[in-house]
Amino acid sequence: MAWKEEDSSTSSLGSLNLLNKIDRLRDLNIGHLVPLPQIVAVGDQSSGKSSVLESLTGFRFPRAPGLCTRYVTQITCRRVTQESVSISIIPSAGASDIHKEQLSRFRKTTTNFDEDEFGQIFREASEAMGIRSPDDDGGFDANLDTFSDDILKIEVNGPQQTPFTVIDVPGIFRAATPGLTTESDIQLVRTMVERAIKDDRTIILAVVPCNVDIATQEILKMAKDADPDGSRTMGVLTKPDLATERATQQCVIDLVQGKRQYLRLGYCVVKNRSADDEGSSMADRNNTERVFFKAEPWCQLEASNRTGINALKERLSGLIHDVTRKEFPRVREDIQKRLNEANAHLQALGKSRGDASSQRSFLADIARVYQEIANDAFDAKYNRRQIFDDSKMKLITRVREANEAFAKTFSVRGHRQHFEKSDSDKTSGEKQENEDEEKNEDKKPKEDHESDGEKHEPPLEQQGSRVFKELEDILIDHDYVCPKPENNIMDCIKEVYASSRGAELGTFGGNLLTMTFKTQTEKWEHIACPDQRARTEIWNQVLLEKLQDAYQKAMDHANFLIDVERSGTPITLNGYFADRLDQARGDRFQSRIKKMAQVAEGEGPGRWFLSQAMLDKASLSKSGNDQNTCRDVHDILQSYYSVSRKRFVDTICQQVVYHYLLESKESPLRLFDTKLVLDMSDEQLEGIAGEDQVTQAERERLAIEVKSMKAALTIIRG
Repeated sequence: MAWKEEDSSTSSLGSLNLLNKIDRLRDLNIGHLVPLPQIVAVGDQSSGKSSVLESLTGFRFPRAPGLCTRYVTQITCRRVTQESVSISIIPSAGASDIHKEQLSRFRKTTTNFDEDEFGQIFREASEAMGIRSPDDDGGFDANLDTFSDDILKIEVNGPQQTPFTVIDVPGIFRAATPGLTTESDIQLVRTMVERAIKDDRTIILAVVPCNVDIATQEILKMAKDADPDGSRTMGVLTKPDLATERATQQCVIDLVQGKRQYLRLGYCVVKNRSADDEGSSMADRNNTERVFFKAEPWCQLEASNRTGINALKERLSGLIHDVTRKEFPRVREDIQKRLNEANAHLQALGKSRGDASSQRSFLADIARVYQEIANDAFDAKYNRRQIFDDSKMKLITRVREANEAFAKTFSVRGHRQHFEKSDSDKTSGEKQENEDEEKNEDKKPKEDHESDGEKHEPPLEQQGSRVFKELEDILIDHDYVCPKPENNIMDCIKEVYASSRGAELGTFGGNLLTMTFKTQTEKWEHIACPDQRARTEIWNQVLLEKLQDAYQKAMDHANFLIDVERSGTPITLNGYFADRLDQARGDRFQSRIKKMAQVAEGEGPGRWFLSQAMLDKASLSKSGNDQNTCRDVHDILQSYYSVSRKRFVDTICQQVVYHYLLESKESPLRLFDTKLVLDMSDEQLEGIAGEDQVTQAERERLAIEVKSMKAALTIIRG
């Protein structure tokens, strides 16, 4: 965006009002948040920049050694009847509260324009900012910084002043001064200059002396980096009296006349007082300058209206009026946007938690919401909250999947060895389903969740305590993979029977069934233990112990149930046991009959013939006593195992999973509630809900920003 130049005589009272508002916004130090229309003077330390500012504002800067600009200086000229100068310090955005308080007390107002007095004020300002300044002996305190991010504000008031504000930044330099500046200060100043001129609402006043090769000046390169099309950069050429060579003079004239430049705002040329001129007044200075530009070769520029300090001031005044009027609506929009964003971020942090009451309230709200989520998850009311878009959070569905996987694993692989198959087994739906499931498992890759070459989340039944490492000591054997059953149950029964039989005839001792059942169920402990876990929304030092206790109770109860089933006396009142045993014995008798039966010819398919003699013969088993006993043990064991397995799976799911882990008041799902919060001590609350330093600092920063933006809007609307 190119800004046109406008004569200051066209400035209206409305424009002056806008300028005053911008100055008041600048006093709030919000420029780092919302760019403000401004003029920034930049140049080398020896470019004559301070003299240009002195001529523009009428404020004569102290010329004592060591008092060159080491901070940003904001010079504001106000047209009032009484002449005075007020000097104060605007703290940097990152200043501490203590530093801000110290700087707020620094304010000097004087009607005496004595240079020595200003020199003393500048030294006091440097001391207040904590930067080096020369003492009475000309020495420096090496423990202090060389430059400061604080802003020295100078208000120049008088009846002849043109309303005007200009920002001065330290001049760039290329060599360090021992005892005063360092090599790192060179880059520090460059960074300060770059930061000051980067915003699109800033008019760059690039000050360059005439007696150098202007094309190679570093400050012009920096200005071009910030303003590539040159639409907001004005060049100011100083020290024309030192340009003694005709070629150099012509180069300056060509720049001012616009014959060789990229700056769309062009160049002005001024002649300042020399460093040794301490006695002349501002009027003397202006007269000397006027006479200088009437002489050859500078008189060629008279028609350009770009020679002398008055021409420069008029152009800058018109520019700042123009840019302020155009940018003011956008400044207002930016302030409102920053306020809205700061309020939103502040709201996202929640209420301040600086005391036990606010911390308790904060945790209670979380506990309330958590219990609502937990209840919805348990009742499968997944449509109420967006959190359930993640399938992992669908608690009761995942629990049911885990229970079904648990039951299926027990059914298919829970027994150590396969039982003998009878005819009824071959037609049993449950048996056929188990066999089909085993066949399907055989077809699966060894690690199904990694079969496509990519790492996926393990199946639910394999996740175990990997979610929470703190449960590893409780959820033991969580990597256990249940092996397939073996095929020699009768060999095992015979071996146990042979090693433990007594004097019984045709029967067996009670311990035989207990021992064979314990052998057949040896995998139950490994299958049952790793399957209990629940997700929790809060995981910290207060909940951890309670959660571990809750899981430990669940695991202890699971181990108790395993011990009862495997080590206790086999017992059941379930009629299914007798039915299953009768069926097994009947199947054996039926198997012997089928071996002797003959096909009944002429009676149709599927019909068999068995004589009475053959039936009597089939009723008599030719097996020995030991073999018959082992078969009885097998049938009883198979019948009881079927009852015990179903009973055990149901009990685990009902008591361990649902009661201990989901429904009881001490379950992991119910531990974090408002009662737990109310019982917390102040120390616990501080440790859990107290804000860390980063959050506190962010909250304070946002609160300050909100306060500043509200004050800025008040100024804008006033």
